[in-house]
Amino acid sequence: MTRFRIMLWTAFAGVLALGLGAGGMSLASGMVDQAIAFTWPSAGAALAIALLIPAARRE
Repeated sequence: MTRFRIMLWTAFAGVLALGLGAGGMSLASGMVDQAIAFTWPSAGAALAIALLIPAARRE
């Protein structure tokens, strides 16, 4: 794996974990609207990062 792919996978995991964590904490507090507001944009940003990850080349 190249360094660039590892950095993108780390960014993907970090953004998704932060968004789901913030959404989960908001949901645990009973704030459903705020949980949705945190979770969906982070999932979209993580998807955008995932689309930037280059595919592995087969030789």
